[in-house]
Amino acid sequence: MQVKVVIGTIAFMLTMIVLGYAALREPERLEHFTGAREGRTIETGANIYFNNCATCHGMEAKAEECYDAAGNSITCQGLPLNNYFLVCGDAPARLEQTRFEGTKEQFVERTIAAGRSGTVMPPWSSTYGGPMRDDQVKNVAAFVLNFENEELCAQEPVSFPWPDSVDDFLSMDMSEFTAVSGDAENGAALYQSYGCNSCHGDVAEAGSNQIGPWLGDIATVGATRVEGQTALQYVYHSILYPNDFIAPDCAAGPCAGPPSAMAQDLAFRMSASPQDMVDILAYLVGN
Repeated sequence: MQVKVVIGTIAFMLTMIVLGYAALREPERLEHFTGAREGRTIETGANIYFNNCATCHGMEAKAEECYDAAGNSITCQGLPLNNYFLVCGDAPARLEQTRFEGTKEQFVERTIAAGRSGTVMPPWSSTYGGPMRDDQVKNVAAFVLNFENEELCAQEPVSFPWPDSVDDFLSMDMSEFTAVSGDAENGAALYQSYGCNSCHGDVAEAGSNQIGPWLGDIATVGATRVEGQTALQYVYHSILYPNDFIAPDCAAGPCAGPPSAMAQDLAFRMSASPQDMVDILAYLVGN
């Protein structure tokens, strides 16, 4: 009997040691499992992104390299997603720009799911008539949010030192940024790649605007918007500071403000190539 008690006691103690060790390892195991699951989610989202989203947002989600189904280079129509103002911090600037009340995870998921009314961004969730299941929407959102990293988010991007006056801007020495005179043809392509057409429509087709005012006549109308500003100055200032003046066309409706419904980060996005500003001005107003 005593032998059985000793054996039983030893067996019990060994069992408790094993269970104790397992309990100590459980947090590490769960962390590893969670990390593996998140990794699979992001990897799945990446595959879905490249097959469906890269056409508009670019191969690296910077709205820079877009290709059609045949592999031909095309103009990117989507906004950059691999972007400080969308993924960095608990409440990125893009949420404030769109007056979204919620987390950035909710913002990205809802934008993917429901699309953006009045733009080329379609709804992707089957709930709104799109082709994706809700878990696939979450996978893509996880992939997009994974762009947040220490290097990207170390500090807010520094903008090009834009002068207040468009005349001063156009007289700057920008030889390092390629041309100095405006290229209206390239401006037309940039008008689409920056997503201007999504809100303002086709400048050759009156009434094609969805959210913002139509810009086909801005070279004339622009000079009447703000006292003392030429059309060129008005467009330049509006691109850099969209909240300073809300066009009368937006007194009511989806573009009413302030803040303006217009993208708030164009000054930063154009900082890498101020020539883009020159070309867009040439396209819309002439310079």
